[in-house]
Amino acid sequence: MYALLIFIAASGCRHSSGGSGLGAPPTGGGPGPSGAGSGASAPAPAPAPAPAPAATPSDDPDDWVVDTTRDYDPVVSPPIWVAPSAALPAAARCDASNNNCAIAFHDGRLFLAWRTNETHFASANARLLVVSSTDLGRTFEMEHEVAIGADVREPSLLSIGGRLILHHFEAGTNPVAFEPKHVWQSERLGPGRFSRAVTVLQAGEVPWDLKVRGGRAWMTSYRGGHYNLSGPADVDVLFQVSADGLAWAPVPGTGPGGRVYRGGVSEVGFEFDPAGGLVAVTRLEDGDTTGFGAHVATAAAGSLGSWSFPARADRERYDSPRLFRHGDDLYLVARRDVGGPYDRGLAYLPFDLQRIYNLGAYSLRLKRTTLYRVEPATRRVIPLVDLPGCGDTAFPAVARLSANEFLVANYTSPLGGYDPSWIEGQIAAAGTQIYLTTITFVPR
Repeated sequence: MYALLIFIAASGCRHSSGGSGLGAPPTGGGPGPSGAGSGASAPAPAPAPAPAPAATPSDDPDDWVVDTTRDYDPVVSPPIWVAPSAALPAAARCDASNNNCAIAFHDGRLFLAWRTNETHFASANARLLVVSSTDLGRTFEMEHEVAIGADVREPSLLSIGGRLILHHFEAGTNPVAFEPKHVWQSERLGPGRFSRAVTVLQAGEVPWDLKVRGGRAWMTSYRGGHYNLSGPADVDVLFQVSADGLAWAPVPGTGPGGRVYRGGVSEVGFEFDPAGGLVAVTRLEDGDTTGFGAHVATAAAGSLGSWSFPARADRERYDSPRLFRHGDDLYLVARRDVGGPYDRGLAYLPFDLQRIYNLGAYSLRLKRTTLYRVEPATRRVIPLVDLPGCGDTAFPAVARLSANEFLVANYTSPLGGYDPSWIEGQIAAAGTQIYLTTITFVPR
């Protein structure tokens, strides 16, 4: 598929070296963005993350008191490099490509899971590694490895009811195909011990955003013909809930199997607002009757299974969306498409050709990982500041540290040199690395 997309778009979509930044913080030798960017700038960088508190911090925004009478500026700390690094135990062997991050605090430890492989693309040699740390990433201990002779992706870690639960999905081995097969679930039994994995959910389903709110686990996932290059998009977005993180059921009010949308959407990040309503940001990559790019979707507190979508999509695309809440404000960490929008406004072309061109052109542009503010009332997504990242970047995971601090794990192509396009970063021999950083909301 990628070869076709590159061929379609290569004639008119080569990146340049300037104008790509939002005033991101220094990255310890990484490439600071250049040019005026989109008009946002960051204050001076915060100190490196402090050791985690002895007690496991809650990730639920309702468990924290934030002074909502104050205005805050988000400040991003310099990265702490994790994979590969000397902080990892020898058993956590990293290949060149390290991506697909998940983090969670559990039992006084920070747990980190990620995918490692020779390349970004599917392979029988792909593995998931799980490690834990008592000092917020200065040192790690080995916990678990998943190697099944097929691609393994989208790990998630849920801490609920005294349990730590790992989900991931099994894909194929064809490097140019997207072939989700099964979702696997296992539970940590003790230091360095996980239960035998069992399959859950529907065949071909891909879990995306899993989080614990109000004592229950919530999950968005998707299932269907993602990346089909012809015909109408028919991907189902699902919304499910669980009392224990093990057994899942559709949220009341959703359609069959928990469906809240059918069309061109795959990944959906979500969070609950202070009133208990839902706000979500979608990745509308395949396109549908609303356009190409993204949606800001909402649902009322009493009707969480009934989502409202705009008639026309946001033309920008926000890959790997992760939402979180600080006080009354909702934020998104996602991939930023430098030189977008994703929807190139080619309505005069047949729909299938629009889809192919948009996909190919996107692959050839620069990318960043960016913090955005989300405004549900206007369905606006506003870029604020870049996190460290270039080339093949952005599969963030977010966990709360305190009332005003959030820990982020993310991956990126090597910083400090050539600024590659997305596809260049995906195929580069230099691979990708994982880091930790903090976003601190500093009162003005």
